[in-house]
Amino acid sequence: MDVQDYDYYEAHAGDVILKYVTSSQQNKNILARLRNDDPDFTYITIADESQDEGDFVVREGDDLGWLGYFVGNNEHLEGLYIDNFPDNLNIDAFLRGLGHNRSIQSVQIYTDLWESFQSLVPFLRNNTSLSHLSFGSFNIGLQCARNIASLLGQRSSLKNLSFEQANLGDEELVEVAAALRIQPQIEELNLSGNDIGRDGCVALGSILEGQRNPALSILNLRYNNIDDEGLHALVVGLINCHNLTSIRLNGNALITEAGLRSLSTLFQSDSCRLEHLDLNLASIDNDGAVALATGLVSLPTLKKLELSGTSIGDQGLQALVGSLVNCNVLEELNLSQNLFPGLGLRSLGVLVQRTMMKELCLRNNAINDEGLQCLVEGMIARCSLTHLDLSYNDSITAAGLRTLSAFFQSDNCCLRDLWLRGINFGDEGAVALANGLIGNESLIDLKFNSSDITARGWSAFSKLLCDTSCINNTYLSNHTLVAIGGYTTTGGGYGTYVTPSDIVGYLWLNKWGKRAAMSKILDSHPDIDVEPLFQWKLKCLPLVVKWLENAKPYLFRVNANVPTEEFQYRQLSAVFKFVRGSPQLAVDGYRGKKMKVIEPKSKKRKLDKTL
Repeated sequence: MDVQDYDYYEAHAGDVILKYVTSSQQNKNILARLRNDDPDFTYITIADESQDEGDFVVREGDDLGWLGYFVGNNEHLEGLYIDNFPDNLNIDAFLRGLGHNRSIQSVQIYTDLWESFQSLVPFLRNNTSLSHLSFGSFNIGLQCARNIASLLGQRSSLKNLSFEQANLGDEELVEVAAALRIQPQIEELNLSGNDIGRDGCVALGSILEGQRNPALSILNLRYNNIDDEGLHALVVGLINCHNLTSIRLNGNALITEAGLRSLSTLFQSDSCRLEHLDLNLASIDNDGAVALATGLVSLPTLKKLELSGTSIGDQGLQALVGSLVNCNVLEELNLSQNLFPGLGLRSLGVLVQRTMMKELCLRNNAINDEGLQCLVEGMIARCSLTHLDLSYNDSITAAGLRTLSAFFQSDNCCLRDLWLRGINFGDEGAVALANGLIGNESLIDLKFNSSDITARGWSAFSKLLCDTSCINNTYLSNHTLVAIGGYTTTGGGYGTYVTPSDIVGYLWLNKWGKRAAMSKILDSHPDIDVEPLFQWKLKCLPLVVKWLENAKPYLFRVNANVPTEEFQYRQLSAVFKFVRGSPQLAVDGYRGKKMKVIEPKSKKRKLDKTL
């Protein structure tokens, strides 16, 4: 088919019949919504097969040309995703039509457009709404990198540029980086999952060093085979990035102590305001932790630090803690898969106490009972922690879990999530956790493997959630937890184990918040004992009646099959017990009310004169 220019579509747009210019009903529907500027139609995907109502599948005909024209004139479209372009002459017609669009904010390209990248130039240059451009999930060779660099070689409104998992090597990055010289407004650069190596870092560092006031705030270089020399070259450029808040270098196992010393020079610069540092799976060990600590001590802005799988031991942990203790804004710390089972955790607990830390991940660290006790002792005085992950520390036993009781019951405890997966603590551990959580009103999510817990252990959790021994104990039970073991009320389970149905029922009732206690009382005490209320005589009778009225909707949440008559019987039973328990008070109250009705207001008599 011949390639038509934009004027052709403009001239025929008024009388075109869409079913005659499209290859499928879905394509026709998409063009109609674009032409009508449907405000609910905000994204479109050009794909090789249809999986969603926004998927435009190009076959034969002039689908692409008309798609480009209607996209170009649409004012509500926000996202364009190009998964696949067929061998179609109208690709350029589509891209020229796209050049007229001014509403699209994000474009993601997952295929090589070859020379057609040049047809995107007007769109990139003229659309001031465009802030996100992404290339990924295909191999960007050297020629493709040059074509993309030519596209980027002009001023634009881009804020976010991504080349995630695009097989981008050092040569390709050198081409792309050269084009970034005139894109100093880019705030986020994502190069994760590539292979830029040392030479790529040198090129990128040189570009950043030469830019004037670069806006770069987030740099993602995870899994890129970066070594110490490459990191050193990169730091030379990053020192010039005064807006930098996040660096992700995880998965670069070639980074060692020497590279971390270079990184520390960045942290020590007066302009560094870093908030997030990710070094997961770097080869840090104790010496590297000490080198890193020399820089972190000058970084009071750090909010999130990730050091998982870095072979740090007690010595390295204490060096890191010492460098972070004055970092009051630290909120998240990931130290999973390291090597500090014991005493170094006391200093970590003190760090939790002195900062605003909310999330602490200590998975798979060989932590034992003594180490857990040290951690608790360090943070019990003051703690803002809301998430604690101790999973796969299989040396923790019931004895260690008992030390958590003081933490759970302290006035400072605001922990919402506790994860203990991969720890087979058995019935003793279940009892220790359940007893420790008595009175706690913060924990919502308690995750653990439950394959070795028997009925004895589960009964402790059941009693924690609903102690049926008396109404008062039911009222004082835990009404906060919504997830225990492998069960969660937010959807799905974990593993192959099953949380008992009675506990699942109580957790479900806890979703109702303040009304959970009322629901459990209704479910567990069908014949409410009002005798403890007799000490207040008839003053409590109206309160009981009102409570039952308020409770009526919740009874049917507990059991939808309860007939209305049964609830009325409960109300009458409660009133009858009051009357039976205090008959003279009931009679006196009735007579007193009657006398007030029949006596004139002007006469004042004592009640005993009327009897």
